[in-house]
Amino acid sequence: MDIRKIEYFICVVEEASFTKAAKRVCVSQSGISQQIASLEEEIGATLINRSKNKFAVTEAGVYLYKACKEFIEQYHSIERKTREIHCRSQLDINMGYAGPLEFTVIEPVVSLIQESYPDLNFTFDKSNFREIRDALLNRSMDMVIAYSYDLIQSKLIETIPLKRDAMGLIVSKKHPLAGKKKIRAVEVANEKLIMLDPDYGRKNYENMIKCCRMDGYEANIIQEVKTCENLILKVAANSGVAFFSRGYAEKMFQNICFVELEGTHHINRIDLAWLKDNSNDYILRIIRLIQKNGHKLF
Repeated sequence: MDIRKIEYFICVVEEASFTKAAKRVCVSQSGISQQIASLEEEIGATLINRSKNKFAVTEAGVYLYKACKEFIEQYHSIERKTREIHCRSQLDINMGYAGPLEFTVIEPVVSLIQESYPDLNFTFDKSNFREIRDALLNRSMDMVIAYSYDLIQSKLIETIPLKRDAMGLIVSKKHPLAGKKKIRAVEVANEKLIMLDPDYGRKNYENMIKCCRMDGYEANIIQEVKTCENLILKVAANSGVAFFSRGYAEKMFQNICFVELEGTHHINRIDLAWLKDNSNDYILRIIRLIQKNGHKLF
């Protein structure tokens, strides 16, 4: 049975009038009469005796009214509960990220979002570029933040830029470059480079090699490590130097200095990505918020 027909029937019975019921539900009298007639035909029983002098609900109609009244109340209760569950699930945002972005990117982005949407609940998962990309595609993550080179180019994914700035070099305070604020990019040619393993993010790795060549030298890679934390610790121990963005390693580790690279092609490109068909309404709201206020973040 059509829910609308049932609701019209309940209204007619309660008003004891087709005319009054039509006004109550804002439809024409002929329209509501047709709906009740259709319901009677569907059930195979007369529900209301129609006469010029008297309006009377049949015994079958009384039974249907009582049963449907309870049903409709339960139906609307289920409907409300379903919406509530949906709304609560919309408030849960799973965000993945790769790289040491907690303080330089994640914190300001989440702070901006929570100013406008304080009821959102965030969960975070830090991993390598490949794993968070896969997590986005298999929908275990709603959004991911990572270096743009390793965000898969797919018709399923949308991205917006979050941050663009020149990368520099992190060195131990024991390193000869520690006393310099800036060097020419080509001066990195003779340095021993520590890099993230290609499995962490192959496109990012390949881009690093390419940028070294564009800066005028072949990368002198002495070691590849599995995590950013391991890379930073190796640098702190003066085992080599590494390309890095400003604002994280030198603030978190006392034994590390940041050196600017003049004229470098190494650019820190961080994007926010999400699936185009993500059904969470808040995702697009967040995207619009960041697009409008992104210039204030960094």
